[in-house]
Amino acid sequence: MAVSSAGMAVSTFVGAVAAATAPWLLVPVVVVWGYVVGLAVCLGPRLSVAALQWPVGLLIATGMPLGPTEAGLRAGLVLAGGLFQGLLVAVSWAFRRGDPERAALAESYRILAVYASGLAAGHFGPPSPTAFPSAVVLTDPNPLLPMTVRLRFLDLLEQAERIRVSLAALAERAADDPSEAALRPAAGAARALDLIADTLSAGRAERAGRLGELDELLPSLAVAPGTRGQLATEALFGQLRAVTRSLAGLVMGSGRTPVNHTEISPVVPAGQDGIGWASLTLRANLALSGETGRHAVRLAVVAGLAEVMVQATGLFEGRWVVLTIFLVLKPDYTSTVYRSIQRAVGTAVGAGLGATAAWLAHPSSVGLIVAAGIAVAAAYALFDVNYVIYSSFLTVFIVILLDIFGLPADTTAVARLTNTAVGAVLALIAYSLWPTWEGLTAQEKFARMVEVHDTYTTALLRSLAHPARTDPARLRGLQAIARRARTDAEASSDRLADEPPHSPLTPAVARTLVAVVTRLAHTELSLHALVPPQATANGREEGGARDADADRLEALATAFDIAMITLAEAVRTLQPPGPIPPLRQVQGALRNRPTALDPRLLQITDHLVDTVHTLEDVLRRHLAPPVAGADRRGT
Repeated sequence: MAVSSAGMAVSTFVGAVAAATAPWLLVPVVVVWGYVVGLAVCLGPRLSVAALQWPVGLLIATGMPLGPTEAGLRAGLVLAGGLFQGLLVAVSWAFRRGDPERAALAESYRILAVYASGLAAGHFGPPSPTAFPSAVVLTDPNPLLPMTVRLRFLDLLEQAERIRVSLAALAERAADDPSEAALRPAAGAARALDLIADTLSAGRAERAGRLGELDELLPSLAVAPGTRGQLATEALFGQLRAVTRSLAGLVMGSGRTPVNHTEISPVVPAGQDGIGWASLTLRANLALSGETGRHAVRLAVVAGLAEVMVQATGLFEGRWVVLTIFLVLKPDYTSTVYRSIQRAVGTAVGAGLGATAAWLAHPSSVGLIVAAGIAVAAAYALFDVNYVIYSSFLTVFIVILLDIFGLPADTTAVARLTNTAVGAVLALIAYSLWPTWEGLTAQEKFARMVEVHDTYTTALLRSLAHPARTDPARLRGLQAIARRARTDAEASSDRLADEPPHSPLTPAVARTLVAVVTRLAHTELSLHALVPPQATANGREEGGARDADADRLEALATAFDIAMITLAEAVRTLQPPGPIPPLRQVQGALRNRPTALDPRLLQITDHLVDTVHTLEDVLRRHLAPPVAGADRRGT
């Protein structure tokens, strides 16, 4: 609301003054706004919708030319109205803080704790296959939750699924060897799971204390070397540590790790949320090689040419041509076509209804105001239900509003209908001339996301193994490429949610993949923070114990690379992945031997291994072998 209000206030002033003094100045303004709105797609639905309000405010203001003083007053009123709505949003936020999601996750982990307690008591049956309570709640999370919190919730759900599998494997081994040593890990896991549930269900003031108890417990969850099932038990404890890291981010509320939990959670560099995150994401999507960059240029050019046509022809109410282009031209073909048709149909229906409502309400201004209020309330109440209905009621509102301003409703309705049709046709022509359907399919985008994160992480590990070979510029470039690939995959995930499911890459699977890779990206940031600058790296010498550390890091980088290549190929072919190297065993060589490495690196690589195993588990459970003749389209 703040972004929308500020942008609309500026647009209202610029549009009104330019229309009164120099209408042709609107052409470059429309081009700039077109590029900004097109690029904002990479920031996700909420911010992209907020940016879309800027050209809406601009083009509405051009219909009412004003001098600077009057335009400034009107812009101030727009800002005040928007900030008042923002205040209402902030009030609603105070009552919707993700409590239902936390409660459902807490119940899910409590179920795991009960099973682990039973296992420790000698009950070796398999866990219930019933879906966790949080699986239902997180299919429709609170839309006001920050994206970082949503992804952490999804990650916690995915970890719960993995822990259930690990506990089932532990139960199978315990059935063969019901000794105290075999059951001790289950008892420790039960205590940890109970504390995880307590942390999730606790009040805001108590969460840090519960998390502190969990921090104190984790070091005691260790497996003696040579114990039967050592790797599997270590994997279970690694999953519990990963859950604790996610909880630490939730407790802080910003996605960063609290300082007093650095023993288990490496610090994520600042600037990865809010304005810093938006800036980095926009910068990563500037290139024309990406879908977002091409869409931004296309929208800017088409909207600018439409504004030139309107100015050159003096088309009555021609602003609706440009506004329609902003509303219907989307990054993908399907959305553009359907939005164009729906907008045209909705405008036709709304124009007729608006003219009728204005005729019935005359000459009472109160009747017109009431009708306008009902129309706009219905439009936004039904926004997520059906775009045709939304467009119809929005058109009714605009026709009545302009009638209040003195423009005849019948004339306005006809002009709006005609110009909307022109704008929709121009949008379709623009997409036909410069389409993006030659871009990557959905599975190819997700496969590329895995591949580029593999390249980036492998380069980081090898830079830590051989500091003198560090190339900071290359690492920054790989980071930007990884960020762009992830935003492309996120866009595909959003589109899949609007299309019929294409098994096995359903919207739910796509969202889970994004959540897991986002966790990998946070790990990469922590890893990148340990890479020394070039000047320091060039002065280092390798020898003695450092050579041994380098060999172990190199082995981990190689194993990670092979594992991620295998997983990327599984995504590309939509087949379950083949076997991957024993990452936990390779990473254990760093932990179980004397080392001169930064202690934080051990925790980061532990998180790294767990993330890869999470990704592997997701793909094995969700990617079924393709069925002959099945539709394997992406987007």
